[in-house]
Amino acid sequence: MATYKAIKGLTIRTIDGDASPLIIGDVWYNSVLGKIRGAKKPAGSWASTNNLNTARRSMAGVGIQTAGLIAGGIGGTTAAEEYDGSSWTNGGSTNTGRQYLKGAGTQTAGIVFGGVDGSAAKDETETYNGSTWTETADLNTARQKMASSISGTATACLCIGGAGFDPSPDSAANEEFNGSSWSEEADLNDARRGIAGAGTTTAALAFGGAGAAGNPSVVANSETWNGTGWTEGANMNTARSEFGGNGTSTSALGYGGNPDSPGALVEQWNGTAWSEVADLSVKSAGNGHGGASGESAFECGGYDGSGNLATTEEFTEETAAVTLTSS
Repeated sequence: MATYKAIKGLTIRTIDGDASPLIIGDVWYNSVLGKIRGAKKPAGSWASTNNLNTARRSMAGVGIQTAGLIAGGIGGTTAAEEYDGSSWTNGGSTNTGRQYLKGAGTQTAGIVFGGVDGSAAKDETETYNGSTWTETADLNTARQKMASSISGTATACLCIGGAGFDPSPDSAANEEFNGSSWSEEADLNDARRGIAGAGTTTAALAFGGAGAAGNPSVVANSETWNGTGWTEGANMNTARSEFGGNGTSTSALGYGGNPDSPGALVEQWNGTAWSEVADLSVKSAGNGHGGASGESAFECGGYDGSGNLATTEEFTEETAAVTLTSS
């Protein structure tokens, strides 16, 4: 049997306690405990925090777990709220009220675009500086229920898929914002609405949705973007639409959504495949969301089948030190 030294080229180090920082796959001898220890990534979990000030669904969400932002929502509201990792405060109102819009960037440098009001799909784009919203270049194609490269910036992001004002055909359109204008880029392989996204303008992920290839059912399709084109990847385990998504093209989360059955189910993307992780405490579709990776996220609001929600949950997955045993 191969030894640790033969595999790694070095012996297990001895330290007084546990390694710092913890690096997944690292192994050491803890002389205080008298045990061989290692670093592993445990299953993540969701924890409830303070509610939104106003219950809502179908809004845009941007930012990270400790500095998030949501804007808009059902009824065409202009209201925005900021999150500090614990509680919500009212932010500056958008210029155009709408729902089913999307966004990217940060709490103090964010962008929202598209959506729908009671009579038409919207092409308006607005940027946020931490206090006020400013109108900027419109999308080329007005639409709603699309995805964004949520980890992009207010000057570099994607608007992916979606649909026009109902009833309208599903869209495969993909547009890129460069800080001053939107340009049409290569389309998705499958047109769909109610889709989720993650990543940036050069490395993005689009997953789930409804209406792919003309099929009215929800789908589990997943596609990756390399800056020039889309490639079909591994499907999600459960098809869904109008759900939360965040992260990067190699580390992402998808949570909640329609239909009712995946309303609390959560999946994590590692760059190759999707795996099921801890469920949301409260099922929700059309939730607000944000997060830097598949290891950290916030989720808020949405619809649980009976009414709009104000709940907020945080997902955390931290590397932990564990004692290694023989098997």
